[in-house]
Amino acid sequence: MRKFLFEKRKYGFELLMDLHTFENNPNAFFEPNPHTCDFFEIMIFEKASGTMDLNGQVLEVSGNSLFFICPFQKKSCKIPLEDVKGFHLVFQNNFLANFFDDKLFAYRLQYFYNSQQPQYLLLKNTDYDIIRFALNEIIAEINNYQNDSSHIIRSLLYFSLSKLNRLYSTFYNISPDTQSDNKIHKFKELLELNIRKAHSVNDYCDMLEVNRYKLNRLARAQTGHSSKEMINNRLLQEVKMELRYSTKTIAEIAYDLNFSEPNNLTRFFRKMEGVSPITYRKSAQNDSFYH
Repeated sequence: MRKFLFEKRKYGFELLMDLHTFENNPNAFFEPNPHTCDFFEIMIFEKASGTMDLNGQVLEVSGNSLFFICPFQKKSCKIPLEDVKGFHLVFQNNFLANFFDDKLFAYRLQYFYNSQQPQYLLLKNTDYDIIRFALNEIIAEINNYQNDSSHIIRSLLYFSLSKLNRLYSTFYNISPDTQSDNKIHKFKELLELNIRKAHSVNDYCDMLEVNRYKLNRLARAQTGHSSKEMINNRLLQEVKMELRYSTKTIAEIAYDLNFSEPNNLTRFFRKMEGVSPITYRKSAQNDSFYH
């Protein structure tokens, strides 16, 4: 599978983020075959059509639609290049943490590392106009980089990401609070780091040094789901990615994801998805993205 790598010194100096319009770079990562990137992406379409397969979900691309992609998540794009208009914002994995001096910043944003809701948002025209203004200002600073540009970019980027977090949270009726108890954001980070081996609430309670009641309360307040539902949803996403993008057998996937036996993976998947892993895999292989 093709992997795109971030280019740190594109402008002749190190800048761990980039932003451009699709009009000026129309071929930017509209790869029709499954691929992954080593950086965050926010794809903001002012005008476009087609579909995007992200985390096993086929989502419609339309005007004022946004897609939020985390490092090493897999996607496929089926987007005609004619008349595409919008923005492509990218940054490396540690960029937000360093830029905002907050290791958990990416996990505070509801649209990243979210296996409960789609990493997709549709904006009203008035909201899109606000985001477009801020992004155009960032592009102007990058193209005319001066001593104070990093501070201007920081403030505009923080505004844009935080504003999008509010809009996303409203869209899906979840909490927009980015300053809630750090335990819940640390839980999201631990899910990403450990989901292939740790599946129980007790596993994460031990890592976080918190009891089940508190973790469950924090999870419901932030996401509307219990801590166990968050674990299961993230595990389901991982199983789907293996079924869609690997040639491993069900037994091999079960072993790699720390299920005690293949039948337990099958029971889990059928309970969560309503079909067997084999049926799901056959359906994915018939998807036009994989032809």
